[in-house]
Amino acid sequence: MHRLYTRSPIAKIMWGIVSSLVGIIVLLMVLVSENPRMEAQTINWEGRSIENGAKLFADNCLICHGPNGQGILGKGPALNSYYFFTETGRLKDVDWTGTLEDYVKLTIAAGRPSKVESQYPEVMPTWGGQFGGPMRGDQVVDLTLYVMNWEESALAQTPDEDPFQPFEDVIRLVEFQNTAFILMSEEEQAAALEEYRSRFFRSPQTIWESEACFACHNLEVNQVDYAGQNGPNFADLHERAGSRVADMTAEEYVYESIVSPRAFIVETYEEVGQMPQNFAEKLSEDEIQALVAWLLNPDREITEEE
Repeated sequence: MHRLYTRSPIAKIMWGIVSSLVGIIVLLMVLVSENPRMEAQTINWEGRSIENGAKLFADNCLICHGPNGQGILGKGPALNSYYFFTETGRLKDVDWTGTLEDYVKLTIAAGRPSKVESQYPEVMPTWGGQFGGPMRGDQVVDLTLYVMNWEESALAQTPDEDPFQPFEDVIRLVEFQNTAFILMSEEEQAAALEEYRSRFFRSPQTIWESEACFACHNLEVNQVDYAGQNGPNFADLHERAGSRVADMTAEEYVYESIVSPRAFIVETYEEVGQMPQNFAEKLSEDEIQALVAWLLNPDREITEEE
């Protein structure tokens, strides 16, 4: 120990500088290697989560969504699907503004118990413990990561390979819920929609009945607007439509109410919010214009269905 001791101030300074440099070098080496180490560890933990999610899927989800997540017709929709993973597909159909991962996580945790009359008789169960289901939060996350693990293979699918099955209760028409359609340009999509609608033009009364407009609006009996009704009275719509919104004609007001129902809401019905938001997608321009004219015609004819 005596030999390591020195009285020279210069030597002491030099030893201090060398020690500091060594410490800085060691610290830099740790910093350089820490990010790759953390990334590797994160991948390792995600891999374990995906493995656990695969087991949870096999035990609970396979029976409806198929062994590879490609769906079972009449039981559960496809998840391992190009249409499902692209933002212009399933997320746009349900008007979801968040990420697909959040959508999957919410669906697993909360289920879809309200859709008792959907095309799938097996209602999506509630799995998350916070909603009364049997899974812990970490299990919901693991199952979500397993589903999201299909993204790369799903986005490599061709339109013919995509197993996605159209839904009947979303904005986009069933005929256009497929990968081939969403891969078209906006101009090609608009042309395809217009061509389809021109071939399947529906009369205003057919639209009124098939879209169940009569459930909220009355066409035949004049009545005042009052709280508790589902929608404004239409028997005297031709008299009131022109004065609903300043600087809008009756035709403009009714048209806007159909294609953009949230633009103006009659005060009495502010809390109802049942007017569908997707008629601009479901109806052709000719159908909308014909419906506007029919609704504003006080002498409209209503025929009885046989």
